[in-house]
Amino acid sequence: MMGLYKKVTGVTYAVARPFLELWSRLEGRGGMLPGQLGHLSNYVAAAGPHDIWLQAVSVGEVGVAEALVQAIDRQVPSLKILISTSTPAGFARATSSLGSRCSVIPYPFDFPQVVRRMVKEVRPRVYACLETELWPNLIEAVRQFGGKTVLLNGRISVRSFPRYLKILSITRPLFAGFSKICAISEIHADRMAALGAPIDRIHITGNAKFEGLLSRPDSDRLEGLRRRLGISESMNVFVAGSIRGGEEKEVIAAYKLLCTKWPDLIFFLVPRHLKKVSAIEGALKAENIAYQLWSDLEVEQQRSAKVVLVDVMGPLFDLYGLATVAFVGASLVPKGGQNLLEPAAWGCPVIYGPHTEDFEEARITLESHGGGQGIDSGKNLADVVDSLFENPMQRDIQGKNARGALESLANGVATKQADILLQVLKLQG
Repeated sequence: MMGLYKKVTGVTYAVARPFLELWSRLEGRGGMLPGQLGHLSNYVAAAGPHDIWLQAVSVGEVGVAEALVQAIDRQVPSLKILISTSTPAGFARATSSLGSRCSVIPYPFDFPQVVRRMVKEVRPRVYACLETELWPNLIEAVRQFGGKTVLLNGRISVRSFPRYLKILSITRPLFAGFSKICAISEIHADRMAALGAPIDRIHITGNAKFEGLLSRPDSDRLEGLRRRLGISESMNVFVAGSIRGGEEKEVIAAYKLLCTKWPDLIFFLVPRHLKKVSAIEGALKAENIAYQLWSDLEVEQQRSAKVVLVDVMGPLFDLYGLATVAFVGASLVPKGGQNLLEPAAWGCPVIYGPHTEDFEEARITLESHGGGQGIDSGKNLADVVDSLFENPMQRDIQGKNARGALESLANGVATKQADILLQVLKLQG
């Protein structure tokens, strides 16, 4: 199967290359495609060989990379580190937060011709993929050119595990070749062992994504946001973040119930993907709800509506800081959930639906600490939010408990994973 995958991707590239290269030239150097086709900027190519290459898929994984780089720099600040990302949002975040410290590139398409050329230029001593981002051709190329491979923050969701089992002929050699694997929990460690990972190379370290959240809240930035939006601390603010798959209907239904009792309620709707903005606009118009777009507020327009639809990437984390209560989406529908601990970082009570499979440890810990609460419908969501609005003391306790849950999960995880990464780097050297 590995040989077949390599042949199919190689032939695909040979056929598609002229079209991809033309598209790349039309997009220009400012786009992702040139990098995805292996065209490195001169400064990145000149910086090689790199000590460590960290692959972070999107914004969430870039947060892990930030925590890891900080932990590495506390011990060995002189290492050459390359960060790659697969999405425009991840690339923008990595460039902003890590661009002055690390080389940042788009992650290449997994065509054998592309990844071999890129690996030869980058020459990583250790390649570390975050959260089970497994691309066979690139991993094989790193190993063929003498680099070690490591899996950090490894997890296999309950939904993807059966699919991986069906392709053991591919997953087994991939997992068997890792020098070290850092699993976020025992459950995930067991799943990776079943997929071929050597048990003696698996370390259960916890989730480094959570450690990076501890230091992200910024009170000065939050105060500036309050002034810009005209929202005082005494106002009730409901934030529904990472909305997906039709959840807007249930969330909007909850808002309509709430605003009959809380007419001054401020409501932020934040879709997980920007392509959902038009659907959410349609749902708001169908209910005759006045709203403003975030992009309009960014051009100095004052907030006048009580409902704001966020139509750009980036503001969600700070909006959780404004929230009196937050709902984390992709959880009322079977999408696996989103990061439940982002609101918790601000000490905000966290509400979510029944589908949180991708963040099961976070949900369990939130509930055991009394910082999170599950719901199953818009009516249920409205009832829970209303109860928290009615009881400020209970709301404050639940928010503190949510922050405590995050602290219990985040304690030194990035440092543990950085230590293991540096061990492999030393062995490789």
